[in-house]
Formats: sequence, C-alpha cells, structure tokens
Amino acid sequence: MKGLAKQAPGKRARKGNGPVSGKVDYPDTAASLFMKLMLLVALFCPASTTMAGNRHPQYYQEFLLVNAAAVLFLFFYMLTTIWHRRWNRENLVFCIKFLFVMVCYVLFYYLMLDAIQWKWQGINCVISFGFFLLLMCGRNQEWFERHHIIEFANRSIVISNLVGIVVYLLGYASVYWYDFQLKFMPPQDFYGEKRFEWIYYHKSQYAFMLLLSLAFILVYRKKFKNKLTFGISLVILVACLYISHVNTAIVGGGLILGSFCVDWLVRNFKKIKLWIRVVVIPLFSVGVIGACVIAFRKIAAERSVLTLGHRTYIWQEAVNLILDRPEGLGLRFSFKKLHLEALGDVTTNNGHNIFLNEILRLSIPVGICFIILFVLIIVYAMEKKFSFFTLGIWGALFMSMMMDYAVMSAGWTLMVFFFYMIFFLDVGTQKRELAAGAGGEPGEPGSDAAVPPEPAEGENAAE
Repeated sequence: MKGLAKQAPGKRARKGNGPVSGKVDYPDTAASLFMKLMLLVALFCPASTTMAGNRHPQYYQEFLLVNAAAVLFLFFYMLTTIWHRRWNRENLVFCIKFLFVMVCYVLFYYLMLDAIQWKWQGINCVISFGFFLLLMCGRNQEWFERHHIIEFANRSIVISNLVGIVVYLLGYASVYWYDFQLKFMPPQDFYGEKRFEWIYYHKSQYAFMLLLSLAFILVYRKKFKNKLTFGISLVILVACLYISHVNTAIVGGGLILGSFCVDWLVRNFKKIKLWIRVVVIPLFSVGVIGACVIAFRKIAAERSVLTLGHRTYIWQEAVNLILDRPEGLGLRFSFKKLHLEALGDVTTNNGHNIFLNEILRLSIPVGICFIILFVLIIVYAMEKKFSFFTLGIWGALFMSMMMDYAVMSAGWTLMVFFFYMIFFLDVGTQKRELAAGAGGEPGEPGSDAAVPPEPAEGENAAE
C-alpha cells in the first residue's frame, strides 16, 4: 500500500534507475518529444520573426521558434524532474551562482531598457540560459539514454549538414527562415571567397555550430551504429567546415581533432604496439605539422596574421565606442559604424567578438553579466572534465567567440544544449558508480566512463 501512496495518474512504476514499464508517464514522454522538436527546429528550420522596417533584421530577431519549443520542453521537464526528485546535488553550488548572475542580467537589462529599446533580446537570453540552468539542476543521463536523445541528435546533425552540402552544390550560399518565409540566398563576393552559411545568418555562426557538432559526435561516437557511419559523419562535418571558409573555425576544428587524438594516445599509450609508437606516431606528427604550416601560409596569404585579420584595430575601436556609450547602443547597434582609421576608409558595424558585441548592444553591466555566465560554464567544465580534449574544445570555441560574431541570440539555446551534453551530462555519475563499486576512468569527454553501465537483462539498451 505504501508503494501506491504517491502513484500519479499516468505515472509508470520504476524499478531502480532503469527504464520503466506499465502506464505511460505523459509529462516525461512530452518532455522528450519537445526536446526532439527543439533539435529539429534548431537544425533544420530556425524560423523567427524580425523587427519590422529594420534594414538588419538578423540583428533584431524577436520570436524564435526554437525557444518556443524549449519553453514547452522546460514545462514538462520541470514536472517530471520534480515528481521523480531527479535533482543533481553535484551541481548545486554552480546552479546557485548561475541563477544569481541570471537575476543580475535581468535586473540590469530592465534598468537599461530605455537605451536598449528591445525587450525580446532579454526574454530570449533568459529562455536560453534558463534552459541550460534547469538541465544542470537535473540528474538526466538515464533520461537521455531512455529516450535516445543522443542518437536522435547525432542523426539530425549529420542529416542537416548533408542537406546543407546539397544546397551548396546547387549554388546557394544560405537558406533564411525570417518571418516564417523560406528564402534561398545566392553567394555574394566577400574578399574573393565563396562563403557557405547554411541556415545561419553568417558563415562564422555556422562554423561555430559545426565546431560544437564536431565535439558532440566525438564525445558520443559510441552512439553511432558502427565505425563506418561515425567516419562518414566526421567527414561530412569537416567538409562543411571547409566550405564555410572560416579560417578561425578550420583551425579550431583541427585543434578539436588533434586534442582528441592526443587524449586518446595518453590514455591508451601502454596498449599501443611498439612499432606504432616508433614509426606511425612520429610520421603522423610530421604530417600534422606540415598541414599546420600549409594552413598558416594559406591564411597569411588571405589575411593579416599579425593583426589577426585586422581584429586588433576593430577591438580597439569597439572599446572606445563602449567607453563613449556605456549604456549600450540598443537598436542603433547595426547602424553605428566602427571607423578603422589605421586601414584608411574602412568601417564595420560590429566588434567581431561576441563579448564586445553584447556590451556594445546592451550596456556594460548587462554585457559583464553575459561574460560571467560564460566564465562560470567554462571554469566548471574544466573543473569537472579536465583533459586535453576539453582544452582543445574550449580553445577552438574561444577562438571563434573572440575573433568573430560567432553566435547571436537565435543560436544560444542550441549552443547551451551542446555545452550541457558535451561537458555536464554525466557529472556526478562517476561518483555514484564508484560508490557502487563500478569503477572506471576519470570522466573526460569521450571516455568510456562517460557511457553508463550496460542495462540489466530485460531492460532496453541505449545502443
């Protein structure tokens, strides 16, 4: 009788932490469906509405379909997390810090609203980072396994970019979904290069998502059916990085792959045969160095390496403008030009750095809160999963964030989803397994320790 005392209508009976049987747990199922819907929208049709009459609608997107799906997911996710008491106490201190900074962000945003004149940006930021915060509050690894979210994400990433390659071969540079209208955009001549942006406004944003996708499939490579499908998926993402023509991201992709290989070699060096250590690894290292030299020469032929493609001049002018306008530019952001006097009659309308741009757009206090949110995520990720691979991922992402306008508010929800999945999904799992006598290696991304133990007989396996 005691076991039935708290049985909710439609709630299935659980046995341990494994899959459940009996009645359908409707909130739990709804949460998984809306999570998959959010991924489909983000990776295939990121429709949005934009501010009417604005010449730069990409800077001022208002309603985001991906965030609408995220809100529906969060509603049912909270119901099932509260009911099943699936709290992750391992992340408690981090979540309190993160929530405090989010509150400060909202407070400063409200105080600066007269200068910003754009309430939707604050709403979308709260949805995106609230999405991340609530995921961090839950103990979700078993839930993601049971609903096959990781496998679904892997397939969606690969199929989306495969379709993107087809669009590129058909002669289009990008596909826009503004104001729920589908537009195929022809390529434009920028610096003599043929850019590919896929479903994102700018090539740098697409390349940034490719870096996150590359890290994601490497971390969850064991979720592919076999090594062949994983290898094909890897080739597709690398090919997309190349046709995006973003030098920073191409270097970042090499850094992610290189750090993954180094991490694997460090963990498995004693198992590798002697002739591979003496012959294959040195030859491979020489090849990598040669590729780096070729890439450096190619980039140097296109851009000024010493000024990071003139970024140093842009950052200096952005800082000067911030000091002149500490309240932020708000809706005037896309119209205010940065004049690069050292380069002659050259102007740009953004700081080519996501952190400087947030300060430029939304004021110094709001921009600082935005930066602190990222600092909290990076520091906690390094604390929980320190490895060469983790360093490589953050190094690649940080280069893109510091060099380009790598992600706008339309991409934040997908970005923080990747952050959570790559760095935090199994936080606390190792401690629980060790306490139960399971053992395993320290949990760096992509290690065997990041994969949960095999299900017991009679349970549904995730792989």
